[in-house]
Amino acid sequence: MQELENPRPENKLCSKIMNINSSIRFVGILCKCGRLKAYDRKKGMIPQLSVPETKLVHREALLKAKMNHVFDKKLGKTNWSIESRDNVKWITVNFERDLILLSTESSSNHDMIVQKILPMLQILTL
Repeated sequence: MQELENPRPENKLCSKIMNINSSIRFVGILCKCGRLKAYDRKKGMIPQLSVPETKLVHREALLKAKMNHVFDKKLGKTNWSIESRDNVKWITVNFERDLILLSTESSSNHDMIVQKILPMLQILTL
């Protein structure tokens, strides 16, 4: 009961991000080892992937984020990235040692969503 009254900061962040735009289907926070620390899903939304497929997507997002570090010295660190598919957009936002992963409708305004997320994260790191 106590946890419901005082949700963890990660859960609060997922809920805040979810409320940015109705095109957001899923928000999750992955730790550097790939474990899902917290998430929120759009009410009534049926996941497009099975649980094993979802875990694979999480691993893929982490692998891509780690691979991007190869270029940090010359290009600077990756702040966020997007993958656009026919049926969905995957947005990843680097946050300290974690990775925020969003699934949105393919028609979403991903730049607007990211530009609203970044100030939220700055407040949390102060």
